[in-house]
Parts: sequence; C-alpha cells; structure tokens
Amino acid sequence: MTAKLPTWLTDDTPLPTVKKQHHFLAQNIRHLEQLLLHFSQATEQARPQLKHYWPPQIKLLTTLGVVLLLSLNQNPLLLWLILLGELGLLLFLPGFYLRQILRQTLISSGVALFLILPSLLLTTPASVAVFCLKTSLILLTLTYYRATSTFSQVVQALKQLHCPNGLIFVIDITLTYLKMLAEFLLGLLQAVSLRTVGPTAHPYRTIGLLFGTLYLKTRDYALALYAAMEARGFIGDYPAAPHTTKKRRGHRYLFLRGR
Repeated sequence: MTAKLPTWLTDDTPLPTVKKQHHFLAQNIRHLEQLLLHFSQATEQARPQLKHYWPPQIKLLTTLGVVLLLSLNQNPLLLWLILLGELGLLLFLPGFYLRQILRQTLISSGVALFLILPSLLLTTPASVAVFCLKTSLILLTLTYYRATSTFSQVVQALKQLHCPNGLIFVIDITLTYLKMLAEFLLGLLQAVSLRTVGPTAHPYRTIGLLFGTLYLKTRDYALALYAAMEARGFIGDYPAAPHTTKKRRGHRYLFLRGR
C-alpha cells in the first residue's frame, strides 16, 4: 500500500509576480559620490603625476585654439594632423588618464551622434564622415583638458590671462555651490534610504520633496553668502584699473634720463 502525497504538494501553484524594484535612491547616491570625487582634494593628490608639464594658461589657450580651429576648418588633411597630434599626447599619459579619456570620449561622441542622427541622414557620406571626425576631435580635446587639469589650475590660468576678478569669482562660487548642494543632497538621500523599509508603491514621489528641500537650502546658502559678503564690504562693484596718463614733460624727462 503506497502512501499518497497531500494535494497541496502535488498541485502546481503559480508563484506571485514580484514587482520590479526601483533603485532610485541607490543609483543617485552612487552618482553623487562619483561627482563629489571630482571636487575632492584627496582625489587630486592621489592622481598620478604627469611627466610633461605645461603652464595652465598655455594649456587653456591651446585647448581653445584647437577647438576653434576644428570648428572653422573644412580641410580633411588638417583634421588628420590634429588627430595625430592628439594621439601623440595620449601616448605620454599614464593608463589611469588614458582609460578615463577614451571612455568619456566614446560615450560623449555616441550621445552627440545620436542626437544629430536625423540631420546626418540627409547629407552626403563625405560630409557625415568629416562632421563625425570633427565632433570626436573636439570632444577628445575637451576631455583631455578636463582630465589633465584641476580646478585650481583653471583658476590660475584665468588669473594669468588677466581675466576679470568678477568672472573668476562667479566660476569659483558656482562650483562651490555645486559642491555644497551635492553634499547636502547626498546626506538627504542617505537619510531617506535609511528610513525607508521595504519597497515603496511610488518610488518617484519623493523627487518633488527632495527638490523642494534642495531649493530652500540653496536659498539659505545664497542669503548667508550675501550677508557674509556685505559684512566684508563687498557690494557687487568691481573697481576698474585706474587709467594713468603721462604728460609730454614726463616723456621728455624719461628720455633724458635714458640718455
């Protein structure tokens, strides 16, 4: 006599379908951590040192000149010469910089070509090839400068090129704001993720609350900065350099002194 199994063991019961989990908080936390690494001084100090050194102002002028030349040029021979020069510069870079530059250039080139793909289908293949080469070279040049230059070097280059202090101040305070707000948003996302238990029915409902809190924090930072600058006597007016006029008598005096 054989024992029969109970019916609940023999019946096939379909497994309940599990809803797709949204990793909204974890993904944004990871992206913010990667963004803050670019502003970290410890990250800049841990980067491999470059063997060849260019002054910051020369590197900035060269980058802007190459981008302008690529934008206005239509000669394929010059494009190939610039490509050979870019590849020659990449040969002197350590593997850390080389991987970063090539990966970011390929990603940004793919996104740029995808955005302009409909217009490329209406032109000749030769024009498409030249345009793709120019776009890739421009992105490679900008990525090379971004990967091999720190923010302090950019500020130093602008100062050496006699840029107005107001322009340098705007760039500096903008990046400082971005860093402070990114740190605040990272802490806010980490706090929300720690207080969240189990899957949420509407994971994107908290986006409005996060951006509202971030806006209020931005306003508080702006008011605090304005009050601090007023306390130091800054009213938004940058003094211009005084114009010195030399009289003819002064020129004659200098001429006689030179003799």
